This record gives sequence, C-alpha cells and structure tokens, in this order.
Amino acid sequence: HHGEGNDGNDGGGGEGRIRPSPGNGSSNDWLGRYNELLDRHPLRTKMCTSFVVSAFGSALGSYLSGGPEENGAGGADPRRRRPTASASRIDWVDVFSYAVHGGLVNAPLSHYWFEWLSKNGPSSNTASVLVDQLVVQPPLLVLMFVCLDVLRANARTTLRLFREGNVASRSAAEALRVVPNSWRFWPFAVYLTFRYLKKKHYTVALNLCSVAWTVYLSRGGGGGPGPSS
Repeated sequence: HHGEGNDGNDGGGGEGRIRPSPGNGSSNDWLGRYNELLDRHPLRTKMCTSFVVSAFGSALGSYLSGGPEENGAGGADPRRRRPTASASRIDWVDVFSYAVHGGLVNAPLSHYWFEWLSKNGPSSNTASVLVDQLVVQPPLLVLMFVCLDVLRANARTTLRLFREGNVASRSAAEALRVVPNSWRFWPFAVYLTFRYLKKKHYTVALNLCSVAWTVYLSRGGGGGPGPSS
C-alpha cells in the first residue's frame, strides 16, 4: 500500500509546472519532487508508481524462478527452477498483467479506500489495520487473481492469434491499399474541422466523419479507422 493522508486534488490546470529542487540530483531531491507530485496529483502518481513497481516485481520474480518456460501454466518442479541471465526468460505476459492490475485497479482502489479510512475509519491505528486486513484485503485479493487470470488469458490468446494469423504483414498490406483512399477523405475532413470548429469539438466532429469512413471500410474498403479513433 502507498502512504496516504493526502487531501490534494488530482487535477491539472492552473497549478503550473513543478519546479525542480536545487541540488545535484541527490536522492533527497528526487524524494522531494516525488512528494510534490503526490501532493499535486495523488491518484495519477500512485497509479504510475504502482504500474512500475508491479511490473518490476513480476519481472524479478519471473527472472528468479526461471521464466515462463520452466514456470509454465502446469507448474514447474521447484528443484528445476534456476535463475537465468536471459531477459527472454521473463514472462512478459505476467509482467504486463501485474502492471495493468497494479496501475489501473489496485492503485485507484487503494487510494480511495485509504482516503475514506483516514476520514471515516477508527481513530486507532490498530483498529484501522484490522479493518483493512480482515474486511477489505480478502476481496481485493480475490479481485486481483480474477484480473490477473483475465489479463493473462487475453494477452496470451491475442499473442497466439497475432502469430498464427500473420497479423502484422496482412495489416500492413491492407493499410497500404487503403492509404490513397484515406488521403482523398481525411485531409479535407480534418482541415474543415480545424478551420471552422473550436478545439473542444475536434474529437466529436472527427468521430462523426468517421461514420462515413467506417461505412466505406465495412463495404469492402478494408483497412482500419481514421484519425478520430
């Protein structure tokens, strides 16, 4: 869990840029800048931190256990697990799954839970720990394993289909075929959008233009979406 007790808002806006602390890049300077980020953008900072830390922990664990080949879905014999110096032995699907869960699921839930607990929970630290560990952590662990299994399954299925379906070369060929037709439509749509509409309406306008483009693609044009996606 990340340290809480932060009442700052997570918005950007008129707070300006964070000024770097004077010094020569010492650990205290970096810690000060990180604390300032926590004050200015608590949720986003915790999400980024959890993403990186979760990815690092998964990569390190995979590296030390021998990687995806020895530590596969069927389980590996612990006596055969040996550290390896090859980065290819890291289970990158696991790294991706832990990173996504840590950054997009665990960090926001922990942020809002600890904010609520600090304001509405027991005044005793011991009682707060008991509430956290006995009431909240068990369902969070269940959610974590569900998320990891879903992410792993989808990532591995996507990779398998990507390799077996020759997706890269086929997509490149389709894109090259459609690009000339794209240049007959999208430059005018984008120019007229920039010329006559306000910036806040750009995405909506291009999404509306993409209706015509999607109709063309679905009627045999092939290729992919335009710049509005």
